[in-house]
Amino acid sequence: MKYSIYFILFSFFGIIIFPNVFSSLAFGLTLTIGLRLFLESNKSFMFREWALFLYALNYLMSPAITYQLNTDLVQYSMKISSDAYFSLALPGFLLFTAGMFIIPNRLFNPEFTKVNKAAVINEQFLLKTTLAGIFMRVLSDFFPGELGFFIYLMSMTRFVGAFSLFASNTKKFAWLVLLTLLIELFNAFRDGMYHDAIMWIMFFALFFVYTKKPSNRIKLFGVSSLVFLVLFVQAIKITYREHVWVNGNEASLEAIRNIGSSKVNSESLIGEDNLYSTLNRGNQAWIFASTVDNLDRTKNFQGLTNVNKYLEAALLPRFLAPNKLSSGNKEIFNEFSGHIINEGTSMGLGIFADGYIAYGAWGVYIFGFALGLIFALTFKLVERWTKVSPFYVLLLLPLLNYAVRPDCELQTTINHLFKGILLYGFLVYLTRKRFTLDSQENKRKLVHLNLLSSK
Repeated sequence: MKYSIYFILFSFFGIIIFPNVFSSLAFGLTLTIGLRLFLESNKSFMFREWALFLYALNYLMSPAITYQLNTDLVQYSMKISSDAYFSLALPGFLLFTAGMFIIPNRLFNPEFTKVNKAAVINEQFLLKTTLAGIFMRVLSDFFPGELGFFIYLMSMTRFVGAFSLFASNTKKFAWLVLLTLLIELFNAFRDGMYHDAIMWIMFFALFFVYTKKPSNRIKLFGVSSLVFLVLFVQAIKITYREHVWVNGNEASLEAIRNIGSSKVNSESLIGEDNLYSTLNRGNQAWIFASTVDNLDRTKNFQGLTNVNKYLEAALLPRFLAPNKLSSGNKEIFNEFSGHIINEGTSMGLGIFADGYIAYGAWGVYIFGFALGLIFALTFKLVERWTKVSPFYVLLLLPLLNYAVRPDCELQTTINHLFKGILLYGFLVYLTRKRFTLDSQENKRKLVHLNLLSSK
């Protein structure tokens, strides 16, 4: 009830900022989700709310701001009117939310006392898993195609191991989670690709807040640090990529340090150029709007043709479908978005654009709800894994790490979900006896560690 009141207040305040009613509603909805994420994160593992907040920032807040700016200041302008855009995006977002919440589950209030017990009796196994995951992450770049992708998925168990050991014995294993995240940050800065690192830092923040219950003051400090990191990354990204990718210089710590030190000032971080650049980067809506504009002119609606291609690419091995779409293929993006990008550029149509390509406005609403429902079914599956052991709630993070990003291609979402479910489900089967707390052997271990009464 109180969040309904917050939504009304934020939307009313939005009317002062935005002359458009739709924009003020988008503003109010985004802030309400963000406030709930901030205030309730001690009580629940706010994975769904984080996903919704990302979608709201990209499809509601960023376009609302973009529509108010002079088009000369915006690198990626919106190709359709504000009313036309929000008549698609707002219902699509609400239906996406409904799909995500339609199936009730208890996954987001996990019993972390039991998770910690499972971690304690498997301490050495989890430590080895984390270190092996770090090693596999390095190796994944050297393996081609689908084999490399499976190794990449396996490598993400490093976060499961590091996070669980941190929660069960923070003093002993703080170094491990710090090492894991620092390696991720180093790889991000070295490669000039930051999505994975920022997402895992945010996942750890959600995990930390739920398990350690910090004060709102500490959470506010964390939010400020995350905003600083995003602005810093955006400030150095273009310069660093030009230094390494265009000029052919070595990707090194020295290059990162030199470029980074030159950007740590108020002009670089919160100057207009960087703020506009950050807004552009967080505005997935411009691709959606461009797709709508392009399809309204060409009338080249596809039904489920593209979805079938995505399913083929995700579900069939290449020896059965030699002509299937490859990862990062830009053919569909270039054909339907109204823009031409090269293979070195990473952009995805997004779920709403894919929906519009299929069935126009109805496609946006149907696809939005369908994606939310797919996530809800995935949550339910992970909840079933937690009936074997509450520990397996942590597999939610590598399983949906990529899929919940609003800029993720539908092909990539399906691919990650399908292969992730197969792989992590198999790992649950292999390790079920190790992590269940009901076996006699594990009960004896818990008694020995004074974590369970001998009676």
